[in-house]
Amino acid sequence: MAANVCFSKLEVCFLLVHLIDAGAASVLWESCSHMTLSSPVLQLGNPLRATCRMKNEDCAFDYRVNPTDIVWRMNEEEISKNHCSALHDQVSTVIIPSFNQLKGNLTCYVRYNESLQLLQWAEVKAGFPPRKPRLLFCTSYWTSFSIQSIACNWDPGPDAYLETNFTLHISETIGKCNARYLEPRNCTTSRIKNSCMVLVSNLVSYHDIWVTAKNGLGTETSNHMCLDGMLIVKFNAPQIIEVKQNARQSDCLLGEWEMPMEMVKHSTAAFEIQYKALEEDRWIQVPLTPINSTFFRQCNLSPYTEYQLKIRCKQKTDMSPWSEWSNVKTGTTSECAPAQKLQVWRSIEALDPNGTRRVRLLWKPLKKNAANGKILGYRISLHEPEIQAYNTSNLDYSFHLLDGHYRIYVSAYNSVGESPKADIVIPSSNEIEFPSLSHLFASSNGNSSLLMQWEPPSMTTSGYVVEWCVVSEKIACNINWQSVPANKTKAIVQDNIEQMRLYKILVYPLFDGLPGLPASTQAYSKEGAPRCSPALRSKQIWKTKVQIEWDELPIDDRNGFIRNYTVLYTNKNGKLKSVVVNGKEYHCILAGLSANTEYEVTIMASTDAGSTIGSNLVITTKTIDDGEIEAFLMVIFSCSLLMALILIAACISQWHRIKKHFWPNIPDPANSTLAQWMPKQSWQDVKDLQGKQSPKAQVQVVDCRSLTKAISKSKYYWIHGNYPKSEFNTLNEANSSIRQSFQGFSSWQNSTQLQHYQNLHLAPEYRNVTINQYKKHENSASPIVPSDSTQPLLTCLSQMIPSEEYNRLSMFHRIPDNGHGNTLQESNGTVDEQELLHSFPLLMNLNVG
Repeated sequence: MAANVCFSKLEVCFLLVHLIDAGAASVLWESCSHMTLSSPVLQLGNPLRATCRMKNEDCAFDYRVNPTDIVWRMNEEEISKNHCSALHDQVSTVIIPSFNQLKGNLTCYVRYNESLQLLQWAEVKAGFPPRKPRLLFCTSYWTSFSIQSIACNWDPGPDAYLETNFTLHISETIGKCNARYLEPRNCTTSRIKNSCMVLVSNLVSYHDIWVTAKNGLGTETSNHMCLDGMLIVKFNAPQIIEVKQNARQSDCLLGEWEMPMEMVKHSTAAFEIQYKALEEDRWIQVPLTPINSTFFRQCNLSPYTEYQLKIRCKQKTDMSPWSEWSNVKTGTTSECAPAQKLQVWRSIEALDPNGTRRVRLLWKPLKKNAANGKILGYRISLHEPEIQAYNTSNLDYSFHLLDGHYRIYVSAYNSVGESPKADIVIPSSNEIEFPSLSHLFASSNGNSSLLMQWEPPSMTTSGYVVEWCVVSEKIACNINWQSVPANKTKAIVQDNIEQMRLYKILVYPLFDGLPGLPASTQAYSKEGAPRCSPALRSKQIWKTKVQIEWDELPIDDRNGFIRNYTVLYTNKNGKLKSVVVNGKEYHCILAGLSANTEYEVTIMASTDAGSTIGSNLVITTKTIDDGEIEAFLMVIFSCSLLMALILIAACISQWHRIKKHFWPNIPDPANSTLAQWMPKQSWQDVKDLQGKQSPKAQVQVVDCRSLTKAISKSKYYWIHGNYPKSEFNTLNEANSSIRQSFQGFSSWQNSTQLQHYQNLHLAPEYRNVTINQYKKHENSASPIVPSDSTQPLLTCLSQMIPSEEYNRLSMFHRIPDNGHGNTLQESNGTVDEQELLHSFPLLMNLNVG
């Protein structure tokens, strides 16, 4: 291990020795060689020649290097062997025919142990000789009596691409540069700065001045210049002490100033003045002629205007420079009478019931350069026909004038005088109106201005008037206006224009000062999204559609022209749908909805600048439309009516069958032949009865219902079949029983009615009639006469006799006992019906249907 360590140390030592030897060798190579150049500074394009010599006698080691082993390089680029040659065994030469680089590093190397060893190097520069400089101007400075100097500027000429120095030479001379009085004084500078200053002893003399330029290729001298030091002096800036008004001239200002100390006479100096109105930015520069060494006057200014002024001076020679500008002073010119007419306009309202009109005059204030002073007020002259004068300090005035033609004059005045009068005509309401513009367009011209463009009318115009005001429900319409020349067909208005405000614009063409009909339009200078969206409300709801409506947005909430409304709606499970409605419509119908479904509806109002969404409206569609119920009922009613009509028609067509089925044809005794036939004896009996009765004998009318009730309380016997045994032995007993029943009936207490029914001989009376006695039977009781019915007897029988017995009643089989024992006994045989009918002649003629 120790041996290895020692070996490593030996290796390190060997390496260090080797490196030290290599460094020493490089030093030895440089000391054993020498390079020579034809010139380190060349003119561009000239040849370059260099040699590299080996000095073996000065070297500690003799390496015996061959010159062919020397290598030349320019800026680390090897030079071709064609330009290299060996003079003998110790010298190598290189020749570059044309050197075209501004700067180059030339090196020579030697090959040794298969490597290049640097022998020598040198820097080569190339350029041009200096050109002849040209003196431009010189300026002298009189700082004080002890410090005086002259500074000159020159033109160095084209660039020589080499470091060039310029030297300014100034020599004080005797006379006008006849001979030098003192040795030249000079200052040197590089090309970067083409001027310098030389201190002199006396400016009040002539000086010889010239410039020399020098670089590595040569020297050039400018032409000499002979100058008087006081004629090229730069004065110090003059000072303005005060600026005042000139009372006699309103367009002039009077200034007080102070000359610089080096100025001997102001008359030998030149002056310039700069002035500007206080609110302007551009200075106006004009020559100035001082009144004397203390005061100066500047005229051609605007009256009643505040100005800033400053002056400078120089010698009256072309070579003399201007001084710096003086301090700035401010002054105001005096007033004079206004120089321009007012721009006047009018606003005329319609006639009121009294035949008067409100006329409002409007005028623009004069600009400051036209007012020429502080405007104290305005005078208005009205010819009606006498002259009426009015004064006001406002920019408008109102009259109430009768309908007619008027000419009004308006002028402005200040403390000095009055402006020329401007006139305007107020035409009567019945005068012929001039035509209007054919087209008027308004658009935005920025955030706070509007651009109006129009097409002129066919007639020649003398100008135009643009009138505008804000359209608002909260702000009054304050008229703004401006005049436009006749050769213009567009105008930009900026006064009182705000963003997102709607403006109404009128343009009047003028014809010899008389206005024509106005053209009108509306515009926004800048639109924005609506301030809010309208509130929705449902107008009508159906099963599958909804009609909604909303109110027009107020003007102040629109912030622009409403282009469209977008109605958005959705249910809980459906997609969002929308309907777009024109901005001038305020309702829409949402169709294709589901029945009995809740929908959320909202509306979005849109302008060209944005949109605003409103609040939601919840709507539930109906299950059944109102029209469906009415239609269903109408169908049912129509069907019922149709069936009823069909049924009625069928009944009418089958009336005889229906009548026979529901109302059978019952024989009417009144229409029977029996009713038309009466036996002679019976007819005689009727006559006798009529004779016995008074002409006003009453005919008893029997009410069958009452009679039925009375009979129902007594027992009677049927005249059909096997009758029960009579409880009465005689007919009188039966009648007596019936009368008692009538007397017991509570509803017949009237004696007349009771007597009427007591005199009745009912059907039981026929039981006492025998066949043999029928013909000679005479009823002493009053006859029963039918009242209204044509079948009273059958009617009464049908009500008194049960229907099943009444229907079986067809003939008399047995005649009950009459009470006297004379009865017909039922025989074993059948009684002959013909025999019975012969016993009752009245029944023979009765037709039973």
